[in-house]
Amino acid sequence: MKRIICGFAVALVLVSALAPKTAADDPAAAIIKQDGYTVTLDLKFTKKKPNALQRFVSFLDYGPNGHATGFLVGDGLVMTAYHVVSGDLSVSKKSQLGFAASDELAVRAYVNGCEASVLKIDENADLALLRVCQSRKHKAIAFQPNLSENEKLFLIAKPFGDKMVRHGVFSGPYMFKGIQYWAAKLDVRDGYSGTPVYNDNAELVGVFTGYDWSKKLALISPGARAQKLIEDYNAPPTTPPPPQP
Repeated sequence: MKRIICGFAVALVLVSALAPKTAADDPAAAIIKQDGYTVTLDLKFTKKKPNALQRFVSFLDYGPNGHATGFLVGDGLVMTAYHVVSGDLSVSKKSQLGFAASDELAVRAYVNGCEASVLKIDENADLALLRVCQSRKHKAIAFQPNLSENEKLFLIAKPFGDKMVRHGVFSGPYMFKGIQYWAAKLDVRDGYSGTPVYNDNAELVGVFTGYDWSKKLALISPGARAQKLIEDYNAPPTTPPPPQP
């Protein structure tokens, strides 16, 4: 009888070990499965100083001429890369959109057809916080401040309305214009700017902002900078000291 019981217990252990993980056991799978937290940003780029013909053409709505990604960080709050909403495009990007290299551009960002407004930026970290019309309950974000080499990462992009998940590994720190970013080996494409990058525990590692083609590395604005931007926005306004008599 004891042998039967022991054998049954071993069988239970093996079954539980081989059973597929549920969403509760696998936070990465759970966040990938969620809908609505990563959003498409439809972008409309125009010249800041259009001529008469260009002003006339601007009245004809041809829809967005650019796309990017953002993600919800609060009720009606979306984070993305600052360069997405700055209008500061590279010469090659301007050329693709039909603009001259010297053209100064303005940009409007829309989420589900509703125009977003820029609330706060961290230009050095290439991050922007937007107000959008979308409202839904949102879990508090868990941030990962430190990474280990070759740590597994994944991103969830949504540049054209379709969710795209890409997996990769952390490469190391990366200095850009005197600011420390993260670098990772991730497969990215146009429209991924502003995409959240997570570790296997579904903690936010940072925000994808660019790509070094010479080294084939994705550049990530660290999660600590994203966390600070959110905290600074939510902080109560400071009261100026009373004037000295």
